Amino acid sequence: MNIQKEPLENHHVKLIVEADPADWEKAKKQAARKIAKQVKIPGFRPGRAPYKVVLKHVGEGAIIEEGLEILVDELYPRLLEEAEISPYGPGKLVEISTFDPPVMEFDVPLAPVVELGDYKSIRLPYEPPEVSDDEVEEILEDLRKRNATSESVNRPAEEGDIVYMRVSARRLDIEDEDEAILYSGQFSSARIGEENSAAERQFFPGFSQHLLGVSPEEEKTFTHTYPDDYEDEDLRGAEVEFKVLVTNVQTYQLPELDDEFAKEVSDFETLDALRADIRQALEQNAQQEYQQAYGEEVLQKLIEDSTLHYPPEALEDQKEQVIANLKQRLAQDGLSLESYRQFLGQSDEEFEAQVAEAAENGLQRELVLAEVAQAEKIEPDADTFNRTSTALLQSLISDMTPKQVRDLQKGDLIPRLLSSLAADMTLSRALEYLSTIARGEPWPPEAEEASPQAETADADAEDAAGEEEPAASEAIATNETPTPAAESATEPTTQESEAE
Repeated sequence: MNIQKEPLENHHVKLIVEADPADWEKAKKQAARKIAKQVKIPGFRPGRAPYKVVLKHVGEGAIIEEGLEILVDELYPRLLEEAEISPYGPGKLVEISTFDPPVMEFDVPLAPVVELGDYKSIRLPYEPPEVSDDEVEEILEDLRKRNATSESVNRPAEEGDIVYMRVSARRLDIEDEDEAILYSGQFSSARIGEENSAAERQFFPGFSQHLLGVSPEEEKTFTHTYPDDYEDEDLRGAEVEFKVLVTNVQTYQLPELDDEFAKEVSDFETLDALRADIRQALEQNAQQEYQQAYGEEVLQKLIEDSTLHYPPEALEDQKEQVIANLKQRLAQDGLSLESYRQFLGQSDEEFEAQVAEAAENGLQRELVLAEVAQAEKIEPDADTFNRTSTALLQSLISDMTPKQVRDLQKGDLIPRLLSSLAADMTLSRALEYLSTIARGEPWPPEAEEASPQAETADADAEDAAGEEEPAASEAIATNETPTPAAESATEPTTQESEAE
């Protein structure tokens, strides 16, 4: 085989190959035998007609067409090997210039290539945040509010009371009555003096102060002029008249912050023990969030210092993955992609730009981390992988019948899930490696304590297995989204096909 190789733009390569005459003759004879099995030729059993008879019966064009498919299937893998090509995906058969023997031109997307920057010299300051007493008290105050009691009273509303009401509002700067109406009997509620109540968010900050002294079944009218820098542009500078009918007034009693309160809302016997648990949960969450942000900062620095080459097909595949992941997350909330975009008011161009940016960032992230993992021979921690994979499989089969489990074991879903899990955990460990080096610490870490990434992986495994978190930690949550790696293929396509 005579091969010419020419680099193309966009990380593609042009391969021009002249097939050996012997290979071409062999392919044509195989094509004739195949056609003879498919076409009825008088006087011969299927597949038994000689080459010349088949040639005369179906014509040279049919044999050449079939023979080319056979030849390409046979030669393409050898072509890639002899040309020392690592493809990203299937190439295209662009042109056949001659047929005796065939001279074929292929356009092949190349596998991504990453030239890493000097990641071992990256150093960034590592300053994890400290949890303040105020943050602990804020969680305790939230627990108090969740356990507050209320009771209806027949008196004027006072500071701290909860007021339920019907609100009507109209703009005084618009003459048309219908256009002027903003609300008509809108139900709302507010705790007087609380800045983030429903009414404060819906109408304007300070709304609840107008309710002081108003009794149940009593109506109050007042006006409000919105500032010129108000967040709702339509209301900037508008003068609005509000009519509020109070339907109910309730006292609001917070429980005392003592040991009895701690026993009621948690498994702890004392308030000090509850405080300590809240502080520990906050510290763990703050550490994980900071570690994640720190790792991404280190990774971004390495991406900027590295050189990446990848074909457009890789980015297109990543875009499809971004959309698929988004659809899956929306489906879990009972939403469709279309309804989500309508809610955001995104145009096609805005959505495509957002997807393209996310895909490019995700692809570059994966390629760099995978290259680091390969260079440093990084693998997932065996114990963490076993725990996580076991929890994943248990969650997968928990609602299956024995027959469904047997059918699942026969397919390739489980191997693919485990392979994807291993890949994700490898990338996470590579990110942990970069963070450790950037802090100026040795790798692997000398301390036996689990790293924040390992703790997150353990937490994911526990969540999948259905374990519960401590009571005080339930008010704290984190979110992570893994990204899968791209695949490559070595099968060619015809000129009309797109590379996969």
